[in-house]
Formats: sequence, structure tokens, C-alpha cells
Amino acid sequence: MRGLKLNGLTLAFLALALLGFSGQALAQSSAKVLVLPFTINAPGDKDALRKSVSKLLAERLKQQGVTVVDGASKGKKTVTSAAEARQAAKAAGAVTAVYGTLNQVGDTISIDAASVAATGSSEPAAVYVTRPGMMELSSAVDELAQKIKIDSAPSASSAAGAVSGEKVAEVDVEGNNALEKDVILLKVKTQAGEPFDSKTVNDDLKRLFELGYFDDVQIRMEDARGGKRVVFVVKEKPRIQAVSVVGNSEIKKDDILEAMGTKAGSVLNMQVLADDLEKVRELYRKKGYYQTTVEYKLEQTDPRMARLNIVVKEAQKLYIKKITINGAKQVDPSDLKDQMGLKEKNFLSWILQTGVLKEELLERDSAAIENYYTNHGFIDARVGQPQVDIKDDGIYITVQVEEGDRYKMGNVGFKGDLLLDEKKLNEIIKLSELSKKKEFFDRSVVREDITKLNEAYSDMGYAFAETDVDMQKRGDEKIVDLTYILKKGQKVYVRRVTVEGNDRTRENVIRRELRLSDGDQFSGTKLKRSNERLNKLDYFEKVDVETVPTENPNEVDIRVKVKDKNTGSISAGIGYSTYDSVFVGGSVEERNLFGKGYHAQFQGMFSGVTNRFMASFTNPAVYDSNLSAGVDAFSTFRRYSDYYKQSQGTIVRFAYPLGEFTTLRWDYRLTRDDVYHTNYYSASIIRESKGIHWTSSVLVGITRDTTDSRTKPTKGTVNDFSTEYAGLGGDRGFIKEFYSFNYYRPLFWETVFHVRAQTGFLFQNGFGDVPVFERFYLGGIGNIRGYETDKISPKDHVTNERIGGDTMYFANLEYIFPVSKQYGVYGLGFFDAGNSIYRMRDGFNLSFVKSVGAGVRWFSPMGLIRVEAGYGLDEIQHSQQRFQVGFTMGQTF
Repeated sequence: MRGLKLNGLTLAFLALALLGFSGQALAQSSAKVLVLPFTINAPGDKDALRKSVSKLLAERLKQQGVTVVDGASKGKKTVTSAAEARQAAKAAGAVTAVYGTLNQVGDTISIDAASVAATGSSEPAAVYVTRPGMMELSSAVDELAQKIKIDSAPSASSAAGAVSGEKVAEVDVEGNNALEKDVILLKVKTQAGEPFDSKTVNDDLKRLFELGYFDDVQIRMEDARGGKRVVFVVKEKPRIQAVSVVGNSEIKKDDILEAMGTKAGSVLNMQVLADDLEKVRELYRKKGYYQTTVEYKLEQTDPRMARLNIVVKEAQKLYIKKITINGAKQVDPSDLKDQMGLKEKNFLSWILQTGVLKEELLERDSAAIENYYTNHGFIDARVGQPQVDIKDDGIYITVQVEEGDRYKMGNVGFKGDLLLDEKKLNEIIKLSELSKKKEFFDRSVVREDITKLNEAYSDMGYAFAETDVDMQKRGDEKIVDLTYILKKGQKVYVRRVTVEGNDRTRENVIRRELRLSDGDQFSGTKLKRSNERLNKLDYFEKVDVETVPTENPNEVDIRVKVKDKNTGSISAGIGYSTYDSVFVGGSVEERNLFGKGYHAQFQGMFSGVTNRFMASFTNPAVYDSNLSAGVDAFSTFRRYSDYYKQSQGTIVRFAYPLGEFTTLRWDYRLTRDDVYHTNYYSASIIRESKGIHWTSSVLVGITRDTTDSRTKPTKGTVNDFSTEYAGLGGDRGFIKEFYSFNYYRPLFWETVFHVRAQTGFLFQNGFGDVPVFERFYLGGIGNIRGYETDKISPKDHVTNERIGGDTMYFANLEYIFPVSKQYGVYGLGFFDAGNSIYRMRDGFNLSFVKSVGAGVRWFSPMGLIRVEAGYGLDEIQHSQQRFQVGFTMGQTF
């Protein structure tokens, strides 16, 4: 790697002579010099490097005729002050001692040295040398030996280099083009009006070199009225005219340039450039290209301008070939590997991006393996840091474990402030069940128990309750007894609830979601639930509900800090779905209208199959009460394979919470439906549905939702049951019942297992058969993937037309995993099964249509985009093919 070129150091050395350094050559000196070991601030073997610097410097000084004592070989210690160096010089019988520091920043090395006389009180004479890399250490020491001043008869005035009685009259800069003079002068300590001091000027010279912007820095002294004029003569590194990347193919040029601090138009800075090269190498390492080299090359025709080329030599991508766990005797190593985020390469690595070494996971994996041991009875297990060996054929990782003995659970007890009897405490915890069954000790259960005990006490008002654990091992029996020690602290009440950061959302919207208010007894469960409710609104980028102690130990404040986010959206464009084909649509939506929590939306969409328009408004808390009210107005057109249908209508909605997680709702719907363009010999149910019909219905439903997110739940359940009664006026009557169930469970690696099940029933209600368009059709991305939309349906025995079922049921099993959480991309695998049947005609002849598949979901700024491919495991009549790709994008409703 090319680096800093100090072309003007010889001139700088002459300038230092003006500041008090003697011009006497070392070759003419017969003084005895002690070379003390240097302090090393660089990676690698510091002891070896310390000895090398001392040995090299001693040899160079000897070549100049100087009698040298090598302090490193004599066992001398490093020193950091002139006083320590003088004392060491006296002890060694030397006239002068040399000491200093070797530093490495990036690839650049610098030697900061000083020589001090053994007698007197003179200031050390400082010397500074820099080189672009450790390979040039010998050259740096050569220059250091030439510049070191050996003082055989020091005096205070000559050593200090100060001109008695003179001041700095003026400080100036010459030679600068890109950098402003004032910017450079801000970096130096020599100031006009201050006493002239050669050490300060020398430190300024070194400081300017360390900035990294100059090839050379010189000092010129001039007599001026009132003292000395100090001029820093600089030679700037070239300005970067352009930055290009050569040799890259696996990482985009824009990604490389974005990671770099060196930009076109800036002055070349070798320290910044060294950091940039390391950043680029890190980009490649994260993608598995560990042996890729990154260097730089300057193209320069004008000394003031240069083109910077980042030269990349990409190596073969290396994957984790083998993970070895040494010391695992009582536990299957494959079980331990399952706990690790790092995985060996396999045939799914190109999809799941496994097999790539992510160094940030090494420490995490070590802790994960140790947690697995302690959760399976190995209390004394120890796991070392994974060792990584990068070879030409791949990466090998070795983990060393010490298992120790395995303990079963013994007695469980309680001590301390017992506010509940032992029976109720045992009902709260899970560890007592392990004790009864004599199962192995599980530390994860202990952590859960501590949380539950603290929550139980906090719900009784003890906000700062603590639970400690006392474990006693019975080594001979391999049993561990555990006692929970409870400390209740003070009973606490809420003094004041404050809300901060809500620039847009009104405070009452936030407060009505809180489960604690001024004067309430503190409850940890209610505090946690308040945070969950605010997050579920999805009005805020950040929600932080925290407990703040007050001067009164019996009171706390609750501080609610939020940061509003954009809740409105306007979108328009062209989209595609397997249901609607190509469509043009648009949407205007605001989920927090006027900051009052109102939800208003208008949607419109045109396609060759469907046209839809809908306007919706919801007030989630009428007059800040628990009552929610809303209204929808819609107009739709749909072209079915056997008929067309045009509908207009309105829905009035109400909802009211029953407890914390359950909501009762009731709706009224009035719809005008027009069925036309039927076949001449269509099925009887289609003929009966033809024409204009009015449906007036009321729906009553109840929902229980314990999930943790409105849009991307990872845990909890949703149970929903509803009954719709049609026949309150109009000319169509039926009863439609639905039940749906969703279950989310978080798994390892931030994955989620999701079960969705739904069933529906239709009953006649005195108006003849249920209209064909109210019946159940399955198939498509909405229910059973791998089959064409609405193709799963009973058929008319005569015309073979699909007439829909009066009973439907289906279930989806999904395994959801993150692909890129940063961009909201998730993958999934699924299994679907279900059917639509006509029980009033064929009876409850239950059968299942099944499919498997995989897909990708992207929570994009335009909304959720789904691409899911399914393979039908069963043949259904008139299905064109058993492999279907479901694709929805843009604004679909």
C-alpha cells in the first residue's frame, strides 16, 4: 500500500535547528547514549516489536560513531516522562537517553521520540517520523537516527530552544490551496502575542503532519516588529478529482463509494483512505470474500489534482465448510449447532444466505451454546470463544466446551418478603413443576420465574420489587436446590403521567390507550400493556413508556415519550394480481386524521376483471369513549366466468371493547346487487340470482386479539366469530356464520410459525336459495394457494358450472423467516388444505384439497407485496395446471 511521502523532512530538520536543535552531526559525537524501550501502540506481538525498534535504532546510532547502551537488551523498562528517562540515563552512565512511542493507525506508522540530557533541567528534544506501513519500519528508524540530537553539554537555553524575551509577532501559512488558512491555524497552538517556544512550534509541526493532508510541512522563522514571524510552509496532498472502483463485480460501485469517507473534491488524506480501504474489505468479508484485497492507485498529471482508483482483486467466496464442537460428550453436537446463528454451507444456502461467516455472531453463538447447556442441567458448563480458521477451500470453526456434571431439580423454596402464600407462589412459577417431575435444571425457567414474580409484586404496587436466587448444589446426588429470595421494596403509586414528543397526535389519543393514570396504584402489567397498545396504534416511530423515580419513595412518575410518524399516504399506479390481472388504481389514506386517531380512506381501481371504489371513515373512540364507529360506502363490478355482478352499498360499523383483548362489534349492511350476462342455459341457482336484488343485513361478531403487532405479529392469537343475518327488509335472506383462528409463535432466528384456520356456514332464511354470489368459493392467494382463484367450488350437476358451497373450511400452516428486516422482506414456506362443499345437497362429505409452496412478502412503502407459488397436491376439474403463482402488488383491496 502506498502512503505518506515526507519529501520535506530534511528542510524541516533545518528549521528545527533554528528552534534550538544543535547542528552537530552524530558521527562527530562520542557521547554515550541510552536507547530505552519504546512504548508500542500497534497490533501484533508488542514485545517483539519493542525489541526490534530498540535494536534497529541502536545499530543506526552505532554506525554514526555513537556509543550506545541498548536498554531493551539490558532489561530496562519503558518510560513516559523526561524525569524517568534522566534517572535511567544516570543509572546507565549515559549522557543522553532516547525514549518514545511507536503508533500504528490503519496501515500508517509514526514514531514519536525524544532525547533528554542526563543532567540539568532542559526540555526533551522531540523528533517525529511517519511512514505508510510497517514494512518501512527500518526506513523510519534510519530517519529517526539522523534527526536525534545528542546533547553532551546541555544548557537550559540551548535545550529548550526558546529565544529569551521574544514573542510571536505573527503566525502565517503558505502553500495551501484547498484548505483555508484559518482551518490550518486552528490546529496549531503557536499564537501571536504568546512567548515564543520551540517545543510548541515543533509540536505544531507534528500536529499538522498528523492531519494527513500534507506531503511536507516546513517552518520558516523571520524577524518581525515585536518578535518572530512563524510561517508554516505546507505542501498539500492533491485534491481528489474523481473516485473510481476497478475490479469489483460482487459488490456494486455505489455501495463501495457510499461506505468511503474519501469523496471527489476532498483533499487526499492517507489516514481517512486507510480507513476507507478497511471499510471496503469489511463489505467483502460480510459477503464471504475474505481473501479479497483492496488497494489504491493515484493517477496524477497535475501535482494539485489526482484521480483515485480503488483497486479490488476479488477472491473466491468462502463458506463455512465445517463447525466442530470439541468436548461435547453428553450432548449431541448437532443439537448445539442448531443453537448457532452461523451455519455450515448446505444446498439451501443460496436461498437462506447461510454458510457465510458473520463475525458479529461468534460471541453470540458462544453464549447461545452455553445457554443451551445451562437450560439442560449443565450448571457448570463453560464455552470458549469460537476459533476461526480461513483456508483456501473454506472456513473452519472450532468451539471448545467443558460440560461439567448434569444436575436435576431438587427442592424449590421462597424467602424474604412473602406477600403471597407458598401455594400461590408455586402457581406463578414453573420451576416447581420441574421439581415435582425430577427433571433437569433449566436456567431459562428460572429467568421466566423471576420475571413473573416481579410482575406479580409490581401488580400489587411494588414497582421496584426484586427477586434473587440462592442455588445450593448437592454434588454427590447431582441435584440442585433453589430458593427465590423476594424483596418487595416500597409500595408505589403513580404521582403524575406526562406525555412528550407528540407534535401531531393529540394527547387525549395517547392517554386513552394508557392503563395507568394519576393516583393509580402502580402495576407492571398495566405499564407493559400501555406500551403495547400505543405501539399497536402504529402512529409512532418510537414509543417509550418509562418509570421515573421521584423525591418521594412511595411515588413514581410515568413518562410517555413518543415520536410521530407519517400516517398518511397517497399512491397511484399500475399493479398486477392473479385475481384482477393488470389494474390501474390509486388510494388516499390517513390513519390519524387531524391527530385525533380518525381513519379515512378512499380507494379506486380499474381492471379488465374487477372495478372497485370505496370510501371509509372510522372514529375509534367516539367522544373519547370506548365506542368505535365507522361507515363504508362502496361500488364494485366483477366479471365471473358464468355471470357479471354490479353492487353498490353502505356499511355502518360499531365496536366496543369487552375487557383488555376482546371486542364486540355489530354492523348494518344495505346492498343493491345486479346479476346479468348469464348463460342461456345456466344453473338454476344462477338464474334465480339474476336481476336486481336488495340485501339488508346485520352482523354481530366478537374478536379476541392478543397479538403483539397490527401488521407483522410474531406472537399471540386472534379468535373471531361472527353471525350475519340477512332478511331485515330487502328480497334476500340468509344466515352466514364465520369462525377464524390465527396463532403466531416466535421461533429461533427471529422466525415465526403461523397457523390460520377458518370455517363458514350458510343457511337459508325464508327467501329461497342463498344467492350464488354469497356462497363460498376457494382457491388463490387468499386461502388455498396452488389453485386458480375461486376454482374450488361445488358444481351444478347439469351445467357443470361452479355454484359455490354453503360450507367452507381451510387451514394454512406457514413458517415465516426474515430475509432482510431492514427492507421489510420476509420469506415463507406453507401447507394449505381445505374445501368448499354443498352440504344441503351432498351432505357433510368432508374432503380436502391440499397444496404446498413458498413465497416472499415485502412490506413496501406501497403496501404489502406478495409473491407466493403453490403446487396443488390434488386434481380438481378444469384446473389448467397444478402449479400457480399468486402475485399481488400495488394497492389491492
